Amino acid sequence: MTDYQKNKNLSRRTFLINTAKGLTGLAISGAGIPLILSSCSSKTTADNNISTESMVDLGPIEELQSGPYPMKINYDAKIQDGWAEIPMKGFVYVTKNDTGDLMIMSPVCTHLGCTVPIANDEWKQKGVTFLCPCHDGKYDGQGKNVGGPPPRPFDIFNPVIQDGRVFIQPLSPIKRDPS
Repeated sequence: MTDYQKNKNLSRRTFLINTAKGLTGLAISGAGIPLILSSCSSKTTADNNISTESMVDLGPIEELQSGPYPMKINYDAKIQDGWAEIPMKGFVYVTKNDTGDLMIMSPVCTHLGCTVPIANDEWKQKGVTFLCPCHDGKYDGQGKNVGGPPPRPFDIFNPVIQDGRVFIQPLSPIKRDPS
């Protein structure tokens, strides 16, 4: 009996197993299609061809550079993620770093994830700009942890400046090392 004849007489079980394997492979390879399509976004500018569909618009750069700091910027946006549009509400703190560049900080405490407000005047006189109400975490004006349990400074966002506006990717905060 030749190999062809052996394969011609496939059992029902072998047929179903091979079909399931093929469909699984197809499904896995198809999962990458949304990623490929989202990278072909049409919402770009001629300046530097960075897509802003998955970013939050914080406003004109002139306003953010004028202070006073820290500046709380609220946002209400719809983020395009593949075919889905995800509504997002939140806020960030804007200040300047040691070199005078804009620094955009997450308001999330690095201890246990509480949202941290700006401290009252009494704490500000003690050098604390942000005070976490959950476990007494203290941060200075640049978001560096200066007291309490937080293990590191606030996370920051890499600002993207296009057409005179500042954008961030709210789903991609950057961890800062304790220093």
